[in-house]
Amino acid sequence: MPILRTRAKVMEPLAWAFPPEALDDHQLRHLPAEQSVPASAQRPPLLFVHGLGHGNWVFDEHWLPAAAAQGFDAYAVSLRGHPGAPSAAERPTLRDYTHDVLQAIAALPAPPVLIGHSMGALVVQRVLERYPARGAALVTPLGDRHGFGVAARLARRAPAQLARALVGLPLRFEARHLFAGLDAHEADRHIRRQVRDSSVSQYQTVLPRRRHTARCPVLVLGAADDALVPPADIVRTARRYGSTARFLAGGHALMLDRDWSRPLQVLLDWVDAIPDPPRPAVR
Repeated sequence: MPILRTRAKVMEPLAWAFPPEALDDHQLRHLPAEQSVPASAQRPPLLFVHGLGHGNWVFDEHWLPAAAAQGFDAYAVSLRGHPGAPSAAERPTLRDYTHDVLQAIAALPAPPVLIGHSMGALVVQRVLERYPARGAALVTPLGDRHGFGVAARLARRAPAQLARALVGLPLRFEARHLFAGLDAHEADRHIRRQVRDSSVSQYQTVLPRRRHTARCPVLVLGAADDALVPPADIVRTARRYGSTARFLAGGHALMLDRDWSRPLQVLLDWVDAIPDPPRPAVR
C-alpha cells in the first residue's frame, strides 16, 4: 500500500490524458564525484534546477564542478525549451517543468537533494509534493504564495521589463538585476546567454498558487542584494517549511556572482548534516 500511495502522488490525473514529453538525453548534465575525495556511501546525489531564461549551464560554471570536487555526484537539468533541452511544446508550463525534474530524478542512482534557483525553486516545491526527496534547497526562491512581490520590485526598478512581461514578451534581465559586484565582462557574458522563456510559465510565477508541502528537510537561501525577490518573501518561504532563511552576500543569481563559493559551501555543509535514511529492519 505505501508504494501505491507514493505512485498516486507522483502521477497527476492530467498526465494520463496529456502525457509529458520524454526527457531528452542532453537535458541532464552530470559531473561524477571525484574519486580522490572520500565520500560517505550514504551521501546523496545533487540535482540542480535553473530559473527563468537560463539552462543547466548556470550551474556548470561553478557549482557543479565545485560540488563534484568535494565528493558529490552533481547533476543539473535543463528544463524543456531552454538551452540543451529542445521541446515540441511552444509554451511550456510549470507542470511541464515539474515532469522534467521528476523524469530526471528517475534517471538518478539514488534519491537526490534537489536544489532550485528562483523559478526553479518553485518547480522544486511542486516536485516535493509528489516525491520524497532526501532534502531540498531553495535558492532565492519566488514567493511561496504568489509573485506579487517580484512584480512590485520590477515596477519600481525595471518598469520596462514588467511591461514586457504583461504583454507576453520574455523578461530580459540586466546585470544589475542578477549580480552584485561581479566583473562587468563576466556579467555581460552571462547576460548574453539568456534565452526567450515561455510566456505561460512567466505568468504562472506571478499568479496566486496553492501552498506546497514537503516531507524532507528544506534549506532556504536568500541574497543580501537581491534586486528581484523581496527579503520578506524569502523569510515567508522558509517559515512555510519550518526553516530559517539564511541571507548571503550577492545578487539574485548567487551561483554566478562574485562570491558564488560561500552559498555553495553553506549548501553542501547542510546536505552533509541531513540525517541518513532509516535502514530497513532485519528480520
